[in-house]
Amino acid sequence: MNKLESNKITIMYFLMSVLVILIHSVNNETKFQVFFSENGIGQFAVPMFFFISGFLFFRNISSIEGVKWKLRKRVRTVLLPYLLWNLIYYAINLLYKPGSGISIISIYDAAFNYTYNPAFWFVCQLILLNVISPLLYYAFKGEMRNSVILILAISLLIYFYIDIPYINEDATIYYYAGAIFSKLYNGNKVNFIDRRYILPTLILAITMYVINRCIYYNIGSSTHLHRLFILSVIYTRLSVVVAMFYICDLIFRYDKTYSFMEHTFFLYAIHYMIVRGLTILMRFITYRYAPASAILAIETITFIMMPIICVVVSDRLSRYLSRRFHKAYAILTGDR
Repeated sequence: MNKLESNKITIMYFLMSVLVILIHSVNNETKFQVFFSENGIGQFAVPMFFFISGFLFFRNISSIEGVKWKLRKRVRTVLLPYLLWNLIYYAINLLYKPGSGISIISIYDAAFNYTYNPAFWFVCQLILLNVISPLLYYAFKGEMRNSVILILAISLLIYFYIDIPYINEDATIYYYAGAIFSKLYNGNKVNFIDRRYILPTLILAITMYVINRCIYYNIGSSTHLHRLFILSVIYTRLSVVVAMFYICDLIFRYDKTYSFMEHTFFLYAIHYMIVRGLTILMRFITYRYAPASAILAIETITFIMMPIICVVVSDRLSRYLSRRFHKAYAILTGDR
């Protein structure tokens, strides 16, 4: 990847991190906040993360040995930070609730099941998708029809409500769509940055949204339509993700990034404790001291300011830790 393409990845990761912060910052049910929630524009953040992660994992892979090398690398860059941050959140919970006690089971649940760090469900799914990447590779390495067959097979599992143990089926579709994109990119069949793709991808996204709405308004008690609706949600999100990926080419030049954009894993890791802590504090102050007529305005301002606060704190703290405790910081962030 060239510098412009690398900068695009950095910017996309940062923008999606801000959306995730907004999702976790929702503190009332006003239309403004719901627009940014998991039921609004925020629903496209995590699919974008999976799409880009699938692209980066399968980019330049031409053999099973390449998959094994990527897996070994992910132990340091993903698995170890995942376990450490989950344990950090566990320790914070013990400080906040000292009577909760320590046990082997609670430590295991905290480390592996992100019990006290719910934002890391995405990282957990990413690890699991990396684990099955050798299986995905056998479809990836063959003709494109093999990848299409795999996507259709996963779609049928979703349609018939057949769960893959531990692994999120729609996350697999987003992740493997990113892998397919990398295959097309590796073969010089698509461009990573190209404004010409904006219109066709936008038309596709709008078409999928219309199909989704048509199914929704006619669903009634039909089991068949309900199953199709679930699939339409997944593919609408995927089509919007692809459209967003190229619409950004119209907004950004990618000739440079800023330092506060370049530590997105650290931002993602610490944002939840900042959001939860400030939300609890603001609710205590607001409901104790503010007049009832001012509560909605205070909650809205807090919601808007939360991404700014998280980004500023993350940027300052990451600079300090990387300078004073470089090795520890590198381990916590997977040296990213």
